[in-house]
Amino acid sequence: MNLLTIQYLFFYLAPIASAPLYDQDVSLDYDYFKLAGSSGVPAMHAAVLPPHGKVVFLDKVENYTELLLPNNRYAYSSLYDPISHELYPLSVATNPFCCGGTFLPDGRLVTLGGNGPLLWLDPTVSDGFDAIRFLGSSNAAYHWTEPGNKLASKRWYASAQTMSNGDIFVAAGSLNGLSPANHSNNNPTYEILGANSVSKGKSMPMDILVKTQPY
Repeated sequence: MNLLTIQYLFFYLAPIASAPLYDQDVSLDYDYFKLAGSSGVPAMHAAVLPPHGKVVFLDKVENYTELLLPNNRYAYSSLYDPISHELYPLSVATNPFCCGGTFLPDGRLVTLGGNGPLLWLDPTVSDGFDAIRFLGSSNAAYHWTEPGNKLASKRWYASAQTMSNGDIFVAAGSLNGLSPANHSNNNPTYEILGANSVSKGKSMPMDILVKTQPY
């Protein structure tokens, strides 16, 4: 055993061996977490919204949720108030299943891409593959809006990141949600959206996504 090995064992393993298995002050009772409320819809996505700390949940188009919209269709999104535990249904215009998301510099949540329409389940929700959706507050009231600007290409399972200048980097995904084993289904590209979430141009190939599964 050389000197480096002895130093490793002493400086790295000794503190671990002497550490307690758990914090004695933490209760491990079964009721440590308590039910506070309901999301109303399956929580495929969730985000805490500025500035009021409410929580948005986002689901996909399906044939059952706990919430109904004024048109008697199922809600696929909801807003939860962790203080009052009130729950509100939110409507979407396009199918958000497997969308990407990020926050804009002005605090709005934006979700990008999604899935195709399931018109036999809900004819009021259309194609979401290239959709751009916004959620923001107006006098503490939140609504999803879709002004009509679209991604440069269809993306199912897109990734998104807001950059330091306010632009949004959007990458990868599937063109149709079908098998990744067929490379023609994949979207190994990226695109840049301006701070207003309008695409700055065509989708550009990205080598790492060409060589690997892009979603």
